[in-house]
Amino acid sequence: MIKAVAFVPNTPTLIGDLGVQHIATISALELFGNEISGKIDAAVIMTPHFYTSGSFGIVSTPRLKQIYDFYGFPRNFYEVKYEPPGYPELAEQIINLGVKNGIRIGSVGNWGLDHGAWSPLFHIFRDANVPIVPVSVCPDLGIDAHISLGKLIRSPSIKKNLCILASGSIIHRLDLFQSGNHQTPPAAIEYLDLCISSFKEGNWGKIRNASPDLFHAAAPEGDNLQLGFIEGVVGENYNARILANEIEFNAASLTTVVFEEA
Repeated sequence: MIKAVAFVPNTPTLIGDLGVQHIATISALELFGNEISGKIDAAVIMTPHFYTSGSFGIVSTPRLKQIYDFYGFPRNFYEVKYEPPGYPELAEQIINLGVKNGIRIGSVGNWGLDHGAWSPLFHIFRDANVPIVPVSVCPDLGIDAHISLGKLIRSPSIKKNLCILASGSIIHRLDLFQSGNHQTPPAAIEYLDLCISSFKEGNWGKIRNASPDLFHAAAPEGDNLQLGFIEGVVGENYNARILANEIEFNAASLTTVVFEEA
């Protein structure tokens, strides 16, 4: 049973100091965690930093290796420890359901918990005691497969109380940060606003049909395939709460959205 669904940011600056503070975002993640504390058995998270070709991948190990998949940051970033348990039984159940329903999906043994997952989880489940099942994005399969995988998660045969998460930045223009740009492109802001209005309206097609110019101006992390996964999970009969919507370095958005059954 799905107990909680959210789209969350995953910037490393949520767990270290680069001269910016994300008080609103961290407060939003902590609030969400407090709201669902004690109500869930496990969390399934899709992150664009876990990327597979040809089929979806699921980490099914009992312990999740913490991956520091970012480079050139101060030492304290690499001293943050977050090592929650995995949930092999749940991972295998999702894989078996996927195979039965024609979704290309399999177990991945050489991955763990990348920063796209653990940087928000660090604030949502601070005690690292909630089992986590990481799921990859798979661009080869396209948006429809991500929606289908999300729908599959709603299967009544999954008896556990689940929190479903997807992480990413709707605006992900790291090239602007690297070039020292001091303004977020207006077209990127327009795309972010379009996504937020789509969440509130339950109109996922509005995101998929957005102008290519707006999409490229924002360059969403993971090409927003994670949002397809969330769409499949929640459908259209839901309410969206925007808990925070910050932008860092004029280049990346930090948007926290909770999706609740209407």
